[in-house]
Amino acid sequence: MFKRCTEPARRSIFFALARTRFCDRPEITPVDLLAGLIWEENSRAQTLFNLRDYFPLYQGCPWKCTPDLKALGGPPLDGDSKLCLGWTTLEADHLGDYWIDTEHLLLGIARTRDCEAAQYLAMIGLTPDIIRQAVQDNKLSRPAFGPVPLWWRIKSRVGRLSLLGQTP
Repeated sequence: MFKRCTEPARRSIFFALARTRFCDRPEITPVDLLAGLIWEENSRAQTLFNLRDYFPLYQGCPWKCTPDLKALGGPPLDGDSKLCLGWTTLEADHLGDYWIDTEHLLLGIARTRDCEAAQYLAMIGLTPDIIRQAVQDNKLSRPAFGPVPLWWRIKSRVGRLSLLGQTP
């Protein structure tokens, strides 16, 4: 999954890691992932959904407090965070997107219905269907993150044809 993540999505996960370390917790939670999405004000998830208006979790730059964060490695993901990342990848695949960006991560969090972060999103009216529709509606405004590998284009085309009941 991480090979497909855009730089903003990787930074969001880094910020989730930093928040986890900052709070001295043993595992990254979905709430940490949500906070990581909010950390940068210009992430696509923030731009599309104005998350900071609902979740004032922004606490400053983590690298100022923990300069050796990358060298230390990170705490493992908890079970719900693993589910969030799994849903993130499946949603990006379903939407036909090779590059996984912050809005896909938000959608993955929302799909993990039993986690605290998904419940926070539901309280402000951000359901998976609403997020998915906004991601689809704003697809053309997404920046280009680089070429899509040929194997992905073939896989994506074969998948679409099989959904239509056709064979390539």
